[in-house]
Amino acid sequence: MGRSSGARNADFEKVRSDLLRAARARLLTPGGAGVSLRELAAAVGVSVATLRHYFGDKEGLITAVFEQLNQDGAFYLLQVTAAPVGPVEESLRWLLSQVKLGLQEGGLTAVHALGLSAGLQDAQLGPAYLNQLLEPTLQAVEARLARHVTQQELQPCDLRHAALLLIGPVLLASLHQTALGGSNCRPLNQEGF
Repeated sequence: MGRSSGARNADFEKVRSDLLRAARARLLTPGGAGVSLRELAAAVGVSVATLRHYFGDKEGLITAVFEQLNQDGAFYLLQVTAAPVGPVEESLRWLLSQVKLGLQEGGLTAVHALGLSAGLQDAQLGPAYLNQLLEPTLQAVEARLARHVTQQELQPCDLRHAALLLIGPVLLASLHQTALGGSNCRPLNQEGF
Protein backbone atom coordinates (compact mmCIF):
# COMPACT_ATOMS: atom_id res chain seq x y z
CA MET A 1 0.00 0.00 0.00
CA GLY A 2 1.44 3.40 -1.02
CA ARG A 3 1.46 6.54 1.04
CA SER A 4 -1.50 8.82 1.06
CA SER A 5 -1.31 12.06 -0.86
CA GLY A 6 0.73 14.65 1.03
CA ALA A 7 2.24 12.11 3.43
CA ARG A 8 6.01 12.05 3.87
CA ASN A 9 8.12 9.02 3.17
CA ALA A 10 9.36 7.21 6.29
CA ASP A 11 12.95 8.34 5.81
CA PHE A 12 12.08 11.94 4.85
CA GLU A 13 14.20 13.57 7.57
CA LYS A 14 17.24 11.38 6.90
CA VAL A 15 17.10 11.99 3.15
CA ARG A 16 16.59 15.72 3.76
CA SER A 17 19.55 15.81 6.14
CA ASP A 18 21.78 13.95 3.67
CA LEU A 19 20.77 16.31 0.85
CA LEU A 20 21.36 19.28 3.09
CA ARG A 21 24.90 18.20 3.98
CA ALA A 22 25.76 17.58 0.32
CA ALA A 23 24.27 20.90 -0.79
CA ARG A 24 26.02 22.66 2.07
CA ALA A 25 29.38 21.43 0.79
CA ARG A 26 28.67 22.98 -2.61
CA LEU A 27 27.25 26.21 -1.22
CA LEU A 28 30.31 26.77 0.96
CA THR A 29 32.70 26.72 -1.98
CA PRO A 30 33.71 30.05 -3.53
CA GLY A 31 30.79 31.44 -5.51
CA GLY A 32 28.40 28.99 -3.88
CA ALA A 33 25.72 31.59 -3.23
CA GLY A 34 25.47 32.21 -6.97
CA VAL A 35 24.81 28.65 -8.08
CA SER A 36 21.38 27.79 -9.43
CA LEU A 37 19.04 25.19 -7.99
CA ARG A 38 19.80 23.09 -11.08
CA GLU A 39 23.54 23.25 -10.32
CA LEU A 40 22.88 22.34 -6.68
CA ALA A 41 20.75 19.38 -7.76
CA ALA A 42 23.53 18.17 -10.05
CA ALA A 43 26.11 18.61 -7.28
CA VAL A 44 24.12 16.43 -4.88
CA GLY A 45 23.07 13.93 -7.54
CA VAL A 46 19.31 14.45 -7.53
CA SER A 47 16.73 16.18 -9.69
CA VAL A 48 15.58 19.75 -9.23
CA ALA A 49 12.15 18.31 -8.39
CA THR A 50 13.68 16.35 -5.53
CA LEU A 51 15.30 19.47 -4.07
CA ARG A 52 12.01 21.34 -4.46
CA HIS A 53 10.22 18.50 -2.66
CA TYR A 54 12.52 18.78 0.36
CA PHE A 55 13.25 22.52 0.45
CA GLY A 56 10.78 24.37 -1.77
CA ASP A 57 13.27 26.60 -3.57
CA LYS A 58 16.88 27.72 -3.44
CA GLU A 59 16.18 30.20 -0.66
CA GLY A 60 14.51 27.44 1.36
CA LEU A 61 17.56 25.25 0.85
CA ILE A 62 20.01 27.96 1.91
CA THR A 63 17.83 28.81 4.93
CA ALA A 64 17.87 25.11 5.88
CA VAL A 65 21.68 25.14 5.58
CA PHE A 66 21.81 28.13 7.94
CA GLU A 67 19.52 26.30 10.38
CA GLN A 68 21.69 23.17 10.21
CA LEU A 69 24.84 25.22 10.77
CA ASN A 70 23.16 26.86 13.76
CA GLN A 71 22.45 23.43 15.25
CA ASP A 72 25.98 22.23 14.50
CA GLY A 73 27.46 25.31 16.16
CA ALA A 74 25.27 25.38 19.27
CA PHE A 75 27.81 23.42 21.34
CA TYR A 76 30.60 25.86 20.48
CA LEU A 77 28.47 28.89 21.27
CA LEU A 78 27.60 27.33 24.61
CA GLN A 79 31.32 27.07 25.29
CA VAL A 80 31.74 30.78 24.57
CA THR A 81 28.90 31.53 26.95
CA ALA A 82 29.59 29.07 29.75
CA ALA A 83 33.35 28.42 29.82
CA PRO A 84 35.17 29.85 32.84
CA VAL A 85 35.98 33.51 32.33
CA GLY A 86 39.05 34.14 34.50
CA PRO A 87 40.70 37.56 34.31
CA VAL A 88 39.09 39.72 31.64
CA GLU A 89 42.14 40.07 29.39
CA GLU A 90 42.79 36.33 29.47
CA SER A 91 39.10 35.62 28.88
CA LEU A 92 38.86 37.92 25.86
CA ARG A 93 42.09 36.54 24.37
CA TRP A 94 40.61 33.05 24.73
CA LEU A 95 37.34 34.21 23.17
CA LEU A 96 39.07 35.79 20.18
CA SER A 97 41.31 32.74 19.73
CA GLN A 98 38.18 30.55 19.62
CA VAL A 99 36.56 32.84 17.05
CA LYS A 100 39.75 32.83 14.96
CA LEU A 101 39.98 29.03 15.22
CA GLY A 102 36.36 28.63 14.09
CA LEU A 103 36.83 31.03 11.20
CA GLN A 104 40.12 29.63 9.96
CA GLU A 105 39.98 25.95 10.81
CA GLY A 106 36.30 25.36 11.37
CA GLY A 107 35.22 26.68 8.01
CA LEU A 108 33.20 29.55 9.43
CA THR A 109 34.72 32.12 7.10
CA ALA A 110 33.04 30.31 4.20
CA VAL A 111 29.80 30.18 6.19
CA HIS A 112 29.84 33.93 6.78
CA ALA A 113 30.86 34.58 3.17
CA LEU A 114 27.81 32.59 2.04
CA GLY A 115 25.58 34.36 4.56
CA LEU A 116 26.73 37.78 3.53
CA SER A 117 26.75 37.21 -0.23
CA ALA A 118 23.35 35.49 -0.23
CA GLY A 119 21.86 37.65 2.52
CA LEU A 120 22.77 40.99 1.00
CA GLN A 121 20.97 40.03 -2.20
CA ASP A 122 17.83 38.45 -0.80
CA ALA A 123 15.25 39.80 1.64
CA GLN A 124 14.53 36.28 2.98
CA LEU A 125 18.13 35.11 3.31
CA GLY A 126 19.46 38.22 5.07
CA PRO A 127 17.28 37.70 8.15
CA ALA A 128 17.86 33.93 7.99
CA TYR A 129 21.62 34.49 8.12
CA LEU A 130 21.30 37.01 10.94
CA ASN A 131 18.92 34.89 13.02
CA GLN A 132 20.63 31.55 12.51
CA LEU A 133 24.32 32.48 12.44
CA LEU A 134 25.47 36.00 13.16
CA GLU A 135 23.12 36.93 16.01
CA PRO A 136 23.62 33.68 17.98
CA THR A 137 27.37 34.33 17.84
CA LEU A 138 26.95 37.91 18.98
CA GLN A 139 24.57 36.85 21.75
CA ALA A 140 27.08 34.29 23.03
CA VAL A 141 29.77 36.97 23.13
CA GLU A 142 27.35 39.37 24.84
CA ALA A 143 26.64 36.73 27.51
CA ARG A 144 30.36 36.25 28.15
CA LEU A 145 30.91 40.01 28.38
CA ALA A 146 27.95 40.32 30.74
CA ARG A 147 29.67 37.96 33.15
CA HIS A 148 32.67 40.30 33.22
CA VAL A 149 30.41 43.30 33.80
CA THR A 150 28.71 41.44 36.67
CA GLN A 151 32.13 40.70 38.18
CA GLN A 152 32.96 44.42 37.76
CA GLU A 153 35.89 43.61 35.47
CA LEU A 154 34.32 45.60 32.64
CA GLN A 155 32.38 48.83 32.83
CA PRO A 156 28.67 48.57 32.10
CA CYS A 157 28.10 49.24 28.42
CA ASP A 158 25.90 48.29 25.51
CA LEU A 159 26.94 44.65 25.25
CA ARG A 160 25.66 44.35 21.70
CA HIS A 161 27.98 47.15 20.61
CA ALA A 162 30.87 45.57 22.49
CA ALA A 163 30.24 42.16 20.87
CA LEU A 164 30.17 43.74 17.40
CA LEU A 165 33.38 45.64 18.17
CA LEU A 166 35.10 42.41 19.20
CA ILE A 167 33.85 40.08 16.48
CA GLY A 168 33.58 42.48 13.54
CA PRO A 169 37.29 43.10 12.94
CA VAL A 170 38.22 39.42 13.32
CA LEU A 171 35.49 38.36 10.89
CA LEU A 172 36.39 41.08 8.41
CA ALA A 173 40.10 40.17 8.57
CA SER A 174 39.28 36.52 7.92
CA LEU A 175 37.00 37.39 4.99
CA HIS A 176 39.69 39.73 3.65
CA GLN A 177 42.37 37.06 3.74
CA THR A 178 40.39 34.07 2.48
CA ALA A 179 37.07 34.69 0.75
CA LEU A 180 38.22 37.96 -0.83
CA GLY A 181 41.73 36.75 -1.70
CA GLY A 182 43.62 39.25 0.42
CA SER A 183 46.25 36.66 1.32
CA ASN A 184 47.43 36.92 -2.30
CA CYS A 185 47.43 40.69 -2.74
CA ARG A 186 47.83 42.03 0.81
CA PRO A 187 48.70 39.32 3.36
CA LEU A 188 47.84 39.99 6.98
CA ASN A 189 49.42 38.39 10.01
CA GLN A 190 46.12 37.43 11.62
CA GLU A 191 47.78 36.22 14.81
CA GLY A 192 49.42 39.61 15.26
CA PHE A 193 46.18 41.32 14.34
